[in-house]
Amino acid sequence: MGERLNKTGEIIEYEGAQILFNDFSGLKGQELADALKASTKVMLPKMASGKRDWLSVNVFNDCFFDEAATKIVMKVHKGMVGYFVAVADVGLSSIQSMAVKLADSLSGSKIPIKFADTVEEAKKWVVEVYKERMKQKAQLEKR
Repeated sequence: MGERLNKTGEIIEYEGAQILFNDFSGLKGQELADALKASTKVMLPKMASGKRDWLSVNVFNDCFFDEAATKIVMKVHKGMVGYFVAVADVGLSSIQSMAVKLADSLSGSKIPIKFADTVEEAKKWVVEVYKERMKQKAQLEKR
């Protein structure tokens, strides 16, 4: 598990945009919950920087969400409100996707979420959302 925790909270560049990248592949139950907590701890100082246009791609291939991991997902979604522009998750089953949607709706979040089939699709989508948001922001500032 130690190696996997090093792959959470990584900032990657894609088409000129910064993306928070987390790879939780293969983690199950409490191990997944611990990795989600670790990712949140890594992100807190970055969020304190004042940046409010974060993008996130999370990989959940072959993961199992138990009650502890599900509770952490709900807590993470509440904490993301106001800081993230778009989130894409890769590798979730349809039931896991429904749990993430529920966590998102309970958090009051309006952050767009995509359930992508590949990491490349996820990165492309979050950057498209980001570019559209920046275009809208620029248009509003012109008024």
